[in-house]
Amino acid sequence: MFGRHKESLRELIRTQHEESKRYREEREKYWEGREKYWEERDKELHELRKAAEAQAEQTREFNREILLRNEKVYTRVIAEMEEGRKQIQANTRAVLSVLDRLEGSGGAAAA
Repeated sequence: MFGRHKESLRELIRTQHEESKRYREEREKYWEGREKYWEERDKELHELRKAAEAQAEQTREFNREILLRNEKVYTRVIAEMEEGRKQIQANTRAVLSVLDRLEGSGGAAAA
């Protein structure tokens, strides 16, 4: 009678041991898989970060070039506008001077 129970008990212990071993192995595989997942994720994020930084640097360089070009163009435009303004002022003074002479002589401007 005890012999049969001993075998059942041994079988139960062996079965429990095997299940426990399988559980530990599966748990280790699970955690290894998680570690690999996060390592891959970190690599991907690192690559994305590098690409984003490179893109940002290219954008900054492009903006610098545009600003330099605009500065050159607008500096020239502003100088030309200033020259035009001075020319208009000179023309206005000349016209006013002619008008003053015509009015002062009592000539055709009064008519």
